[in-house]
Amino acid sequence: MAQFDDLTVGPVAPSVPTPYQSLRFLTFAVGPTNPGVVSLQAHSSPNYIISGVRGQILAGSNPMIDFDYPGSTLESFDLHSFYFGCTVNSQNTQAGAVGCTVQVTATKAGTGATVGPELINFAPANTVAGTGLSLQTALAFASFSDFTGLSSVTLQIVLSSIPVAAQVDTALYIDDVVHTNYEK
Repeated sequence: MAQFDDLTVGPVAPSVPTPYQSLRFLTFAVGPTNPGVVSLQAHSSPNYIISGVRGQILAGSNPMIDFDYPGSTLESFDLHSFYFGCTVNSQNTQAGAVGCTVQVTATKAGTGATVGPELINFAPANTVAGTGLSLQTALAFASFSDFTGLSSVTLQIVLSSIPVAAQVDTALYIDDVVHTNYEK
């Protein structure tokens, strides 16, 4: 299980190192749970990974999990589950959990066949009246029974409860990625 809790986090969120548990986590940065500042709490403290910190998702660079890096020894992997959530992302600051729908699409190793897409939903608890924001909330659980023998998984926020007129991004948080790797 990729918990990300063994990774060091400084004042600027570093990218997830490649490889991490033999996988590459593209457009993800490592962040610590910071009660009162970031509204989502890591499922396994202290860290989770975040995408969209600097608008990567809206710029067309969707977060991806794969093993396409020099020296990789994997033939495929299975994605079983992870915990996830979304927040308001304005510039470099995340505040307030918001509802979101994430489309998860996978590609089969060898054949290139598409698996999914599956839509997973996050609905924050304890929202502040009139804002749609939640100040503290737990990540939601998502499981994937058909995501086996994969070369990649792409995640895309397809719906956010933030109005487009607000001109802020939505950041995607992930923790405790349960996967099985298969060597060549």
